[in-house]
Amino acid sequence: MRVGICGAGVGGLSAAIGLASLGFEVEVFERSPVLRPTGAGLNLWPNAGRAIYGLGLREQYDAIAVKLDRYLNFDPTGRLLFEKDTSDWPKKYGAPSVSVARRALSEMLANEFGMGRIKFGYEVVAVESKKDKAICHFSNGESFEGDVVIGADGIYSTIREQLVGGVKFRVNDHHAYRWRAIVDLEETGVNPVAQTGFYAPKGWLAFLPIGDGKAYWFGSVTGASNVDEFIGFFKDWKNTPVPNVLENTPREAIVESPLYDVDGIPYKWTHGRFTLLGDAAHPMMPDLAQGASQTFIDALVLRNAFSQTKDIDGALHEYEKQRRPAVHHVVKCSQKGSFLGRNNVDPIAVRYEREVEGRHS
Repeated sequence: MRVGICGAGVGGLSAAIGLASLGFEVEVFERSPVLRPTGAGLNLWPNAGRAIYGLGLREQYDAIAVKLDRYLNFDPTGRLLFEKDTSDWPKKYGAPSVSVARRALSEMLANEFGMGRIKFGYEVVAVESKKDKAICHFSNGESFEGDVVIGADGIYSTIREQLVGGVKFRVNDHHAYRWRAIVDLEETGVNPVAQTGFYAPKGWLAFLPIGDGKAYWFGSVTGASNVDEFIGFFKDWKNTPVPNVLENTPREAIVESPLYDVDGIPYKWTHGRFTLLGDAAHPMMPDLAQGASQTFIDALVLRNAFSQTKDIDGALHEYEKQRRPAVHHVVKCSQKGSFLGRNNVDPIAVRYEREVEGRHS
């Protein structure tokens, strides 16, 4: 079977690895000229770890991941609000909660599939669906025809747009932007095996260790529309490391991302021999930190569906049947906002156990 995958992010590459393991002829197309991970770091939960292990990547994943033994939440004065010991999660849930540098994760996946096998500079501009074929046309004038095409081309997916039509996004009504950067871990003074967050009702910032002596900070502030307003919100948090870290982070190192919300995922993913995966299938808010984790589950379920039948249409149907309802629940949970926000949600580690593991999502 010949499979085309559009997008060399974590979803496209993990799907490629899974399907190639079944002996399929898999081609990956990426619009960027080089491997270009978006973002800086990730918190990947046990459900992601189980999926990655299921794809046969345990050793590679464990080598780049920082195991998180606890989650710590403080207020702006440095007073401890919440502490959760997660050192037993590998036994309890089959994998640890970890943090990882996005670049290390992307390179691990690309090297496992074969960096030289990824076709860079291939941007999808049009698709055609035939009875038993899927065809993609690229901006460089080339085309691909295969038995299946997987749209793993991100939140603003061209393939989704052409198959489904317009998906309406709205500015997230909790936070319009998220800012983030990578800094030296020793500059933060935080626990090197914990996610450490500092929270107030209208803004927060958290730190994750991501290996090689580095940490990833990320945060949002209600009403902040630029980095100066974001940084200014934290100027009086003197008993925390936040003001100093922000002051010492070079502005050019700070990544700004607008946050757009979508009202669930009511649309079908599979149209003929095309299907969607990852952010293309289920864009979600980052407040539950499940976007990448759900994407790895997509890849495993897709691989397993094809491993159980030679019926291509049946496998695509089974993949969507399993994943769309489960991930729709997670999308809705991700829209509730952050700890101490106006919806008064619990700390993220509590929410993960209740809203994700509690639903086996």
